[in-house]
Amino acid sequence: MERRLSYMTQMEAADAIAAGRSVIVPTGATEAHGPHMPLDTDTHQVDHIAALLADKIDAVVAPPVAYGISKTFEKFPGTISLTIPTYQTLVFEIGAALVRQGFKHIILLNGNRPSGTANDAVARHLIDELDEDYDFIVSAVSYWEPAAAEIHAMRKSVPGGMGHGCEMEASFQLATRPDIVKMDRLKGAHYGPVGWDLVAPTNPTRTYARRPRPQVGHAAIFGDPSVASAEAGEAFINVVIAALTKTFTELQTSYGERKK
Repeated sequence: MERRLSYMTQMEAADAIAAGRSVIVPTGATEAHGPHMPLDTDTHQVDHIAALLADKIDAVVAPPVAYGISKTFEKFPGTISLTIPTYQTLVFEIGAALVRQGFKHIILLNGNRPSGTANDAVARHLIDELDEDYDFIVSAVSYWEPAAAEIHAMRKSVPGGMGHGCEMEASFQLATRPDIVKMDRLKGAHYGPVGWDLVAPTNPTRTYARRPRPQVGHAAIFGDPSVASAEAGEAFINVVIAALTKTFTELQTSYGERKK
């Protein structure tokens, strides 16, 4: 069956709502990802994961949000960033439209790290504004989070090596779109482990500092992409889908029991 809302007719969308299917809203970004990776990396990856997940949990996928909170890299060519309030308003309006149409479960599936906490706030805002008139649930998660322990155990880079344009993201791109990855352009680029990591256990305190600038030689990379491989990308994707499927299958079961 068709999973993408953008490919459905209005009648098919109505059928998906009537069937009680969850709707996944992939949130990505358009931003610099080093000299080796495309600007749409985050959008492509979260949309790819959303499509695979939809098949596993009988959900549908809304068109991805291709612009996110990318202020970190706005000094780098090609980056198109929204401010936090604008981004949150956009995602809220998308979610509210889906709720008002009758979807009972909105999944805000994030692929751009800075947008993750913003999505959490949007999920709360949707409930606060709409639960008087609509009975629904909202989930907000970055696609790599449920599989963090598994990915961390599989990595080749040291902690701090998985952040942005890194081992995980470069591997993902090599596994899915190797023809547009330019690993040879990493030669001479400055990169390495950073003080945070997407999947390694870390102190939960979030500290923000001055943003990187290309003028000082920053390559728009956080981490170490040099150890990336297509094989690792396939493995990362597989554990991500398995963990997300388990998460949402259990959530749907739990929510269904609570409604009885």
